[in-house]
Amino acid sequence: MVKGSKPEDKEFSAFMRQKAEELRQGFYRGDNPSSFERWDEAGSVDVIEHVIAASPDVVSVLVEASFYYAGAAHPGVGNSQNVIWSRRLHRPLSEEDVFAIAPDRTLRRIALAQFDNRDGLTSPDDLEGIPLSWERTSIGSKGITWSFDPYELGGYLSGGSTTISWSALQPYLRSDLPFSRDTIRAAPE
Repeated sequence: MVKGSKPEDKEFSAFMRQKAEELRQGFYRGDNPSSFERWDEAGSVDVIEHVIAASPDVVSVLVEASFYYAGAAHPGVGNSQNVIWSRRLHRPLSEEDVFAIAPDRTLRRIALAQFDNRDGLTSPDDLEGIPLSWERTSIGSKGITWSFDPYELGGYLSGGSTTISWSALQPYLRSDLPFSRDTIRAAPE
């Protein structure tokens, strides 16, 4: 189990260990070596988990794999994924658990207007807005945030995020959400 976790969170702890291993394997391109001794390039890989927000009902976490090739100028981020874990359902939440109506063009345009790095975008005036993939989603007390790595929406400097408030999301959300929005708190920094 994750140090400091409660016994009722054992499924979450196991799931997070599995995610870390998947990211590590993704870095090694699926070859399944146990270390760099069996790999043709020297370096290291780190898997880091950042708790973004939590409540008695949910935990929102960013899982990130960072790699470094020996001799490289700086480390790179190999892969990242957001996970919203339901402590009620004992599994990750899906988009269908949260949205009654999938994010549409209107919501994608709101996301584009609120994106915090518009200068880095390839198409800052795209009439379709920006893609809102569930794998890029985290939740917090203010609403739902979609985060993007460099190169996803433009060049190297295009990374950023957009948060849409719970009130703006209301028409899209299920009436029987598997969590209480009022109890979600940001993790201490």
